[in-house]
Amino acid sequence: AVVSTQSTGPVFGEIIGAWSLLYWQQAKLPPNIHFMELGPGKGTLMRDVMDTVGIIGPAFFGKAPKLSASLIEISEQFIAEQERLLCGNIMKRVTPEQIFENANYLTRTGLHKARFKWYSMLEHVPTDRPALYLMNEFLDALPVNQFQKTEEKGWVEVMVDVERDCDKLFYTTYKTGRSIKIDQDKELAELPVGAQIEHSPAADEIVASVAQRIVQSGGAALIIDYGEDQVSTELTFRAFKDHQQVNPLEDLGLCDLTADVNFKNLKRAVAGIEGAKAHGPITQSNFLTLMGIGERFRQLYSKVPPEKQDSIIHAHNFLCSPEEMGDRFKVMCITRDSDPIPFCFESS
Repeated sequence: AVVSTQSTGPVFGEIIGAWSLLYWQQAKLPPNIHFMELGPGKGTLMRDVMDTVGIIGPAFFGKAPKLSASLIEISEQFIAEQERLLCGNIMKRVTPEQIFENANYLTRTGLHKARFKWYSMLEHVPTDRPALYLMNEFLDALPVNQFQKTEEKGWVEVMVDVERDCDKLFYTTYKTGRSIKIDQDKELAELPVGAQIEHSPAADEIVASVAQRIVQSGGAALIIDYGEDQVSTELTFRAFKDHQQVNPLEDLGLCDLTADVNFKNLKRAVAGIEGAKAHGPITQSNFLTLMGIGERFRQLYSKVPPEKQDSIIHAHNFLCSPEEMGDRFKVMCITRDSDPIPFCFESS
């Protein structure tokens, strides 16, 4: 089933908040910290990050940092949940017309006196200041193109078609412009007949855009998602409904759709932006361990009653165990190539 770091309580967000402070200090940026989250979900991660930075930030800067955040969101339901969690209540529900007709469709003051602004698109957010971009389990939800290598036609694209007599969807393959471009890739030419690959142009474009913004205005990006740092010859696009994997071509609009993130392609996208540098990816387990999550869980374990200690152990294992999210999830960072190597990524 689809799993989430947010099901383990606030510790994950605390770690991201602590890393953000370390990087901000490492880059010698002023104590005006601006976060930008793409795909903020219910707002849980942003809340936990803001709480952490708001509480321990004064120890880093000698005074409370000035906090602000931009959230990229188009779901009415999620916008309401984010506003309630980050600002304490819902001032007025936004309409689809407001979301898509206004660059900044909602502005509120919330946790730790932070100014929160909501946008429908990354391009609408000004690039007037350094920012920490957060993409946690975001890129896996973006569309992918699928390709299969055949003996007669070379690479063909996997498409979805419909049986007109019964309106039933099915998979088929076609020679397309995109598959012809794949034919010209020298690395992929070495793959055997029958190999299958996925590519998400949308993910590459967003990551390249974020890298360009960092080059222009400073800051860093953290990308946390499941995937690999290599060419995969298996298709990973899948659907989940009620925590069970189902046929993606059925129950349209009622399922969570996801595909593994190709970090190798993301690094290539960053490399195409002059002045930007990708660090990692490293495993989530490595990242969290270097950030001291073990000690944090030990503190929590010693403070909770015995009947709750098992849940602390489970949360740690869920985030860090190789059999759970520890190795499956990767963490990649983007900075300017002139900035110091961010903490946790020195050996990547």
